[in-house]
Amino acid sequence: MDKVFAAQLASADKKVSWRHFSFKLSTCLFISALLFTIFLNPSFGQTEVQDLAVVINALTHPDLGIRASLSIIDLMEPNENRAVDNEVLHFSNRVLQRRRAVGLSIRGHLAYIPTFNLPVTGAPSDGDSIFILNLEDREIVGEIPIQEGATPQEIVFINDEKLYVTCAATDEVHVVDIPNRNVTEIITGFFNKPTGITFLNGKAYVSNPAWEWDPAAGKTTYYQSSVTVIDAVTDTVLKSIPVPTNASEILNDGESTVIVKTVGNYNDVLGHLVLIDATTDEITETVELGFTPGSAALNSQKQLYMQGSWQNPGLLIYDIVAQDWIRDEDDTIANFSNDADASVSGGLTFGPDGNLYITQPDWGGGGQDYVRVMDVIDASLLKTYRAGPGASILAFAQVISRREDINNDGIVNILDLVIAARFLGDQGAGIVADVNGDEVVNILDLVLIGQAL
Repeated sequence: MDKVFAAQLASADKKVSWRHFSFKLSTCLFISALLFTIFLNPSFGQTEVQDLAVVINALTHPDLGIRASLSIIDLMEPNENRAVDNEVLHFSNRVLQRRRAVGLSIRGHLAYIPTFNLPVTGAPSDGDSIFILNLEDREIVGEIPIQEGATPQEIVFINDEKLYVTCAATDEVHVVDIPNRNVTEIITGFFNKPTGITFLNGKAYVSNPAWEWDPAAGKTTYYQSSVTVIDAVTDTVLKSIPVPTNASEILNDGESTVIVKTVGNYNDVLGHLVLIDATTDEITETVELGFTPGSAALNSQKQLYMQGSWQNPGLLIYDIVAQDWIRDEDDTIANFSNDADASVSGGLTFGPDGNLYITQPDWGGGGQDYVRVMDVIDASLLKTYRAGPGASILAFAQVISRREDINNDGIVNILDLVIAARFLGDQGAGIVADVNGDEVVNILDLVLIGQAL
């Protein structure tokens, strides 16, 4: 009987094991088929995409009740009037507060905007911070405090965890932990009114205008301007590169060249373009401009478009690779080819569509603030958007529904997948990991996150 029982038990065990294996196999096959179907079907998990131009309206004018604000342009809306959501938010609730918004950097669906208060002329700034704006919800979702009196200027993202911000008043660059939204280190000793910053090949390049305002004499003194090179891994300064007077805008070509625009002293010292080899950190070319240049922007063909002087307005074009002018000061683009009455002066930013976006602020507060779009092939005016007071800083964002961004840090990465996995099996409304909104966290939610990686 014991042998018979043992045989029956073994047989039963085999059946159970086979059923368990069959169940696991069928489950795996089901999940595999589901995943295959999901990834094969392009319509699954599709979300609305918004192509936006984000505009900082930088004018603050307490006497006119004007506060710095932000406008958003829907580039997919054909009607130019309906496309603009003007002054979506203001950076201060108090009319008399002179809060400056001086920079704009976008990462995913989050905009990072350095701001500070300037109570009276000559007084140190206060309330210094970086506002974080969710472009999908159009609301401020966070704030990174910066040292009082630092006057943060411009931001560059180093990686998913870290950004640098230049601080002009304290001659520093602050290192910010993005997830924790706090300053972790301050780089000092090598800066003089640091303003512009760009990132290329593991290094950050900071422009130092090196000026000092003397209120008693009522004039500005200019010292030796420079570009400071920072190792973005160790947060240490590698080199200081002397450049002509008053270095301002700094950008790079995405490969090997850093481009610095200097503007001189607005009197007898004029501007220059300086090209720096990002491998050797040596200057390869210095171009005398013979005038005080305005804003500049680089297109995908490495052609630098630049505003000319106020005496001779218009757009100049310099070929960075050939190191030669395509259009010099004697051959500027003075007007739109199809609308000579619309100004081509103002801030320059190339869009992802290859067109040139020109901000034209009305610093007098008269409401004549525009963003104009130029087709650079024939210099024609494509669109004109009416923006808010002092519309001067512009950047682009592609906003996709970001329920997959579980931790709301502006990007979808493996960390979101890890966080969502902790909620597997949970049911109910409002669960952060319930990406598809069916009130249960399961494999479908993980797949949607995986698709967005």
